Amino acid sequence: MQGKKITVEFDIGDYNPDIMDFLTLLDITSKSKATDEDIQNLSNEITGKWWAENKHRLLNESGH
Repeated sequence: MQGKKITVEFDIGDYNPDIMDFLTLLDITSKSKATDEDIQNLSNEITGKWWAENKHRLLNESGH
């Protein structure tokens, strides 16, 4: 590792796509200016919206 760079080398066709997805995620998140609070707020908003849209289905299916 040099500074803020990591060099990864694979033989063509000899890599796990999940590893590439993870490395892409690292690259994208390293450029983000979002704070932990921003991320938590977005997560709460998404969860709240999902629950509002699905709670009736889940509560009805469980017999409540």
